[in-house]
Amino acid sequence: MKQVSISLNPEIASAYENATVEERKKVDYIVNSWLKSIFIKKADAREELLEIMQTAGKIAQANGLTPEKLLEILNEKE
Repeated sequence: MKQVSISLNPEIASAYENATVEERKKVDYIVNSWLKSIFIKKADAREELLEIMQTAGKIAQANGLTPEKLLEILNEKE
């Protein structure tokens, strides 16, 4: 990865600087995905949807969602 600088408000900059390594990795991944969607336009909507789904899956997994927990949630009766 290549590092660049962006301007942040002081509160956000401080929160990022004080975040754990794992939290920073999550933020870096999300920001990279978001910026890619802005600056690198996709011609194929299907490809964009798959990328969004992959990002959501990685975030869910990083927050402790396992296939077993997902099945449990899907099988819950309302």
